Amino acid sequence: MPRPLTARSVLGPLLLPASLALAAPLAGCTSNSPQDPNEQSGFQQIVYAVRQTTVADGKSVDIHVADGMGQVMDYGRYVPGARIELRNLTTGAVENIIEGTRYKTADVEGLDLSFDATKIVFAMKLDDQDNYHIYTANLARSGDGSNPYGIRELTAGAYDDLTPVWVAGGRIAFITNQSYAEFTAMGTRADEYNHAARVTQIGTVTEVGGDADRKLCSQNLSHVFNLFHLQSGQIGYSRWEHLENVNDSKLFAMNPDCTQMVALAGQHGGKPSNSLVQTTETLQQNVFVSVGTSREKTIQAGALIQIDARDAAGDNRHDEERAKYSVLTPGVPTDDSDSALGRYRSPHVLPDGRIMVSWADGYVSDINELSMTPPDFGIYIYDTKTHANQLVYNDESTWELYAQAVAPTKTPPVLTSVSTLQDATVPLTIGSIDVRQTTLTSLFGESVHGAQFGTGTPTEDALKQAVAVRIIEGFSSESAPNVTMFGLTMAEGAAVLGEAPVQPDGSWRANVPPFIPMHLQPVDEFDMAIRSQTLWMQGLPGESRICGGCHESRTAPNNPTMQALPLAAATPSTFMEPIAARTEYPWQVNTQYPGTLAPTSLEVQSIFRNKCVSCHNDTQNGNDAQEFYQVTMNNETTGKATTYKIARFDLSETPITVVYDKRAATYPMSYVSIFYPATLQMMAEMGTKVVGTVPPEWGIPSDSRNSKMIEKLNVVSTIDSSKTAWPLGQPFSDTNIHGASRTMHPDDVGVTLTTDERHALIRAFDMGGQFYSRQNTGFKPDTVAAAAGQMYQN
Repeated sequence: MPRPLTARSVLGPLLLPASLALAAPLAGCTSNSPQDPNEQSGFQQIVYAVRQTTVADGKSVDIHVADGMGQVMDYGRYVPGARIELRNLTTGAVENIIEGTRYKTADVEGLDLSFDATKIVFAMKLDDQDNYHIYTANLARSGDGSNPYGIRELTAGAYDDLTPVWVAGGRIAFITNQSYAEFTAMGTRADEYNHAARVTQIGTVTEVGGDADRKLCSQNLSHVFNLFHLQSGQIGYSRWEHLENVNDSKLFAMNPDCTQMVALAGQHGGKPSNSLVQTTETLQQNVFVSVGTSREKTIQAGALIQIDARDAAGDNRHDEERAKYSVLTPGVPTDDSDSALGRYRSPHVLPDGRIMVSWADGYVSDINELSMTPPDFGIYIYDTKTHANQLVYNDESTWELYAQAVAPTKTPPVLTSVSTLQDATVPLTIGSIDVRQTTLTSLFGESVHGAQFGTGTPTEDALKQAVAVRIIEGFSSESAPNVTMFGLTMAEGAAVLGEAPVQPDGSWRANVPPFIPMHLQPVDEFDMAIRSQTLWMQGLPGESRICGGCHESRTAPNNPTMQALPLAAATPSTFMEPIAARTEYPWQVNTQYPGTLAPTSLEVQSIFRNKCVSCHNDTQNGNDAQEFYQVTMNNETTGKATTYKIARFDLSETPITVVYDKRAATYPMSYVSIFYPATLQMMAEMGTKVVGTVPPEWGIPSDSRNSKMIEKLNVVSTIDSSKTAWPLGQPFSDTNIHGASRTMHPDDVGVTLTTDERHALIRAFDMGGQFYSRQNTGFKPDTVAAAAGQMYQN
């Protein structure tokens, strides 16, 4: 049902009781019937931001709803003319908190009401030369004519501070794209896959001290956004998780001092949308309402999803593993498909439990910007029983967002700060009590296969063979000039910080650089990853992040051994090496950047050049003539078809240009020959046509034990030299692999490939199969960090 065609529509005197049926049972229907003014719901006022979408100069009209970045975060879209309105729903009286000449060209992003409902915090940009900064304002007008609402700026600087929320104890949390140059030579992260923008991280200030008490939390590789406060006293947030083939947004929580960042919901099964954003906690602790949407193209809008992450024990802890999801708005898509029922933004739970939202009907996507028809977000109350929207207020020429009822809420407890350091030379400690503890099989059916593990080996059984935990630093295009993809893979840049040995009781511990994103791989005696953790972890200087196991139960007590203290606690490994000393595996040295960083690791192509290419080149493949297959792809824009001729197994440096993820790039034939077969599964959905026999999946990013090239080479145990990962003399797992049975190749033809060289190839595959690293892209440490004497610290 369309909304009433009026310039301004207001729900008459006030709001419906939750039990009153509204309209037809379809999400997106509306009603604006007047209600009895005595039917109160615990508040009379709402506060919200008014944002513009249209700019007119008298000659032309421009529509700005996404500004070319229809992503899940509302970041960087500046259109002047915002207001913050305080509206009395009984009398209809309206006050603009940012009235006056100074704010005529301002824009507002994010808004939160204090727990006592007397003031607000918001992000504001005064003009196109300004950045978004954090401000507070009172809701009661004072006698000061120049500043009647006591507006106060808390942050400044040549960076954007956005989406602030109140935190118990007088702090305010927000997201920021401030550089981390004071702490890490990597500077500010820059996600390469979708927008090449500086990504946002979390910071905090005090209300009293502002920037004088500024603290930056540890970094994620991609955006952190949409903060919200929890009844527990923690800060919730959405995080764009890009790691290997994971590419979504899920929910996390952390303590207000930026410690103990943990998954809140969305990491494991049942999530009905790619991204969970704009979350609010309901009156029931650990039950949330989020907007479920695709990662892009919906202007941060989507369906309303309830997330029940309560621990079954009822002890007010959240249980991410068993979170339950319910779509509250049937008919509204959770992806980027067209929606005749509109889409929702910025839900807020009212004192009586109902949900106040921003809603726009019809099609809501970044195409609205191109078609000059902006969607119209107004304020509604959504009834979860009747699936109908009750109109509260809408101005059809603007967006009304971030609406909250002006009513006190219970102040969360103040959580004691355990970390105040911002010194990157002080390590973060990570580890496990017993790496063998896991719920990955019992709860999620995860198993391990390949090499010594038969099909369906339970993860907990496979983890019993872990001899070390590989700690991998992640980096993105902030450290790779002119690189927008790291190769034929969805993995990011990677460097090994170290491999911490697993002690006989299953424990391991390591001191590692703080602030930076890392992920973990338990590895076996063949130096192959048993599994790859697809979740970034990070921490602050001096913080200790010791888990029970390799994804142990999030709610059960840890009881790994009868020991009072894990063995690894006495002798933690230390991996505080500077960037130049970290182990990377650049596929091919780039002579354009000599001496960028000291070459501390093997160049992959040099192994092929010295040991392999004489038998595997453009004319020869072992004892046979080289074979080829053809891949034909159509350009989405021009429709032009291009055909690529790819060798079955050519390890030469002959350049070849191919398309991956809609982008053409040139690599040596060795790289394409090894990794292109595994990429064709993704390319199939793009209308790719293949002629000829596709080779085995020689290289699978992040999975050496199922990469057929590693199986063909085989590898000897680091513990027992008589033991190989794949039994010798047995048939290959893929009948398309040439050879009657397994051997140690190329030793079987008189070429010695050392254990270190085999491990280098295994690691290059397990770390993501990237072509680029910091060592072949002209990486230079952040100059500010260099001036501070920490240019290679982290």
